Amino acid sequence: MDSQSPVTHFYESLPAIESIREITDPRHYRDVPEDWYIVISDVINSTQAIQNGKYRDVNSVAAASVTALLNRVPNHDLPFVFGGDGATILIPPQITFDAAASLLATQQLAREIFQLEMRIGLIPVKDVLRDGYAIQIGRLKMSDNFHQAIFMGGGLAHADRLLKDTERGQAYRLTPKPDQQYEANFDGFECRWQEIPSPHGEVISLLVMAVGADTATVYQDVLATIEQIYGEQQKRHPLVLKNLRLAWNPLKFRTEAALRYRDTSLRMLLKLGWWTFLARLAMRFNLQGWGQYPQILIDATDHEKFDDTLRMTIAGTPAQREKLRGYLEQQYRAGRLVYGIHSAGHTLITCIVFDHFGRQVHLIDSAKGGYALAAKELKAQLKARSEYP
Repeated sequence: MDSQSPVTHFYESLPAIESIREITDPRHYRDVPEDWYIVISDVINSTQAIQNGKYRDVNSVAAASVTALLNRVPNHDLPFVFGGDGATILIPPQITFDAAASLLATQQLAREIFQLEMRIGLIPVKDVLRDGYAIQIGRLKMSDNFHQAIFMGGGLAHADRLLKDTERGQAYRLTPKPDQQYEANFDGFECRWQEIPSPHGEVISLLVMAVGADTATVYQDVLATIEQIYGEQQKRHPLVLKNLRLAWNPLKFRTEAALRYRDTSLRMLLKLGWWTFLARLAMRFNLQGWGQYPQILIDATDHEKFDDTLRMTIAGTPAQREKLRGYLEQQYRAGRLVYGIHSAGHTLITCIVFDHFGRQVHLIDSAKGGYALAAKELKAQLKARSEYP
């Protein structure tokens, strides 16, 4: 791919906003180029897999699909939103062939290593526009090392419906050729942190989708209420320095070993354990600046995002959650929004790190279900609205 191509820099050239409170301002968004494609990956029957104790595996293969595509455009950013059991990524037309191969490789690894089935697809932006939907994109600055893509216009949700449609989805779903092995580059994928306890007792994965006419006001009201209940972003952040702990048990590195190196031998697990031990020492004694890394990690997380659905991972107390749920339930009954909440005691973190002191993102979700189980509640509310208008 031509690194000087203007379309390559389309996303990177967008001015970034500094606060999630600005996400409803249309001035911060630009139309996605019509010749781009929407990549969607998701784990089929993820709820059942989570109930079977495989949430880290579900989370990891979804993150792996993002990693594989980011590796197709070294030193450039692709806009994406991570959803716990899947991801949505926008790509320029120049890499569609290579992207398809990477996605099929991820699908094969998910099946062969984790016994998980993934649905993957490529939907042309022009098809979504033709159906009357818009896809507008902006950037939310999380840190100098990571800017979170944000979306409005309803187009991404329509693309997801297209992919899952029994008939129309056939044109977009990717299926492997018989007896063909696909390759992808998962360099940068890391999974070495223990589940991280909440600094305030629990962490929630929150989904809120405004319905009706004045969606901007709904989101502004929700964000104002969250700030009133939980405090500003730093106070509600699910990660704090004192709670970060690298894993000790080499068996905890099996996921990274399988995805990144295709090698789960004891030798590889011990090697990853040794590297992690050295990293722990470097951070503990600030060798070559490594003492700064935990804060770099915290700053480059995707804990607050927006793609026509507000997605947040928030640390707080059960009392705060109940207060928020009471407000959201009131708004749901008023016909202004639908929502889903999943709570847990810990945060799960999966890392994509190309430069430990530069380009990186740390994907955040609450443990034991996270966004996937919050989505189950939201979808049930959507269904109830359609059945009882």
